[in-house]
Amino acid sequence: MNILALKGHRFSPAILATLSERGLIRPLKPASNVVKCRDPRGTVGAIYTSKACYGGHKLISVRCTTGPVRLNFHADNEEFILIDPRAGRFSPLYMIVGLHKHEIIERKARNGTLVPSDFLALELVYNDPRLSVFTMLKGTPHFEIAGRSRKEAPVFFVTEPSRLKLHIVDLAGYRLVV
Repeated sequence: MNILALKGHRFSPAILATLSERGLIRPLKPASNVVKCRDPRGTVGAIYTSKACYGGHKLISVRCTTGPVRLNFHADNEEFILIDPRAGRFSPLYMIVGLHKHEIIERKARNGTLVPSDFLALELVYNDPRLSVFTMLKGTPHFEIAGRSRKEAPVFFVTEPSRLKLHIVDLAGYRLVV
């Protein structure tokens, strides 16, 4: 078993921008036609629309465990909402994000070429409008895990298509630890 030890990075606007540029995460921001609108009646712009085959949207709440890391991906997008007035009582919440789509991560695992720099271990931030709501784009490997502490396990929210399935990434003999 190859163990890839990941160093935690505090989620920041710069990291969010990098993940967005790589087509892995989308920050919550208005559609460009909404930003550019000068019509006094206003306008609406879709950020994205889920494929009908995955069902309507649902909102779920999630409480993390301390592991093990089970890297997964979905066939459609999902939104993470890290807003909670009790956030200061929580253990740190980490999100492991693969820096490539799942096919590349799985291929690198099969070839024995995965390295820690293929992933980011982000300490997520609560209640910050710049960082606390974002879209995990389809096919992006990720996993949420609680940091070990005496505080209660973190809670967060996810909205996703109602029939969206979770697919486990085949790491072919690798194990991730934070």
